[in-house]
This record gives sequence, structure tokens and C-alpha cells, in this order.
Amino acid sequence: MTNALLELYQHNTWATLQLIEHCQGLANETLELTTPGTFGTIRETLLHLVGAEEGYFSIVTRKSPFEPIPDYPVRLDELGDVPVSLSELAERLRILGPRWERLAEDADAARREVTTQDGWRMPAAVPMAQAIHHGENHRSHVLSILGAHGLEVPDLQVWEYAFTTGQMTELQPASSA
Repeated sequence: MTNALLELYQHNTWATLQLIEHCQGLANETLELTTPGTFGTIRETLLHLVGAEEGYFSIVTRKSPFEPIPDYPVRLDELGDVPVSLSELAERLRILGPRWERLAEDADAARREVTTQDGWRMPAAVPMAQAIHHGENHRSHVLSILGAHGLEVPDLQVWEYAFTTGQMTELQPASSA
């Protein structure tokens, strides 16, 4: 099961990075687009997605509810009104992604008890699973906004990830000679 969990985290990081990189090529006014039923603008959604992932990781790894992530930049939710670029979001994910992977390889991590800052106690498996679900949900919001406005929508499915990373190849049909 650990390998499947590791694969989910690798896909989660890959998909969010692909989306951010796609959006880096968009005009600023495009990043301010939204669509009813989504979280907010493209920019707000990406900021929220990465900030929440940092928060989930912090819940799972810290010793007390108010301890910051060790050896990590200040969390996005602690920056206040400082504007954050898409490049900064991508860099944060490049740091965070391998940390999620190490956590996924820790057989005991999911069973550890954790406490949130607002006083909820649970096994670490809950915020670990939420990080995957939350990422997928908000990436879909951005894809919906792009599609609703007639813009190119990148393929972020696990199938595309597996193909892109060389884990999946198409078999050549047998010749009928």
C-alpha cells in the first residue's frame, strides 16, 4: 500500500506543478478569471491550494499544533498581504513534494495521532488523505475556469502522469505476417 500512497503524492505534486506552469504562460487578466461554482479566481485558487497543502503537511509533521514546518519557508497563510507569484508557488511545491513522498514511505506515519490548531485530534491519515483530495478538487476548479473561458486545459490525469513519467507505454500491435 505504501507504494500506492507514494504514487498518489507524486501525482499530486506533478499535477499541481503542471497546472501552475501552464498558468504561468497566461496573462495576468486571465489569472483573475473565475466561474460560478469554483473557489475563486485562478490565482486565488492556486494560492489556496498550495497554502492548504502546507497546512496539512504541518499538521502531520509538527510536534505541537503551533510549531512551524522545520527547515521550510514561512507558510503562505502567515505572509499576510504579501503578493505571491506563481513561480514562488511552484518552488514551494518542489520543496514540499519530496517531503510528502518521504512521509508516504513511513509505514507508521498514517497511524500517528495529530492535533490541529483549532483543537481536533485524529490519525495523521486524515490530513494526509485530505491533501490528495483537496489538491484534486481545486485543480478541477482551475481546469473548469479555463475550459469555461475557452482556454486550453492541460491533461492532469493519473494516466497522463504515468505516460509522462515513463511508467506506462503503449504496446505495439502484433504484426499479421
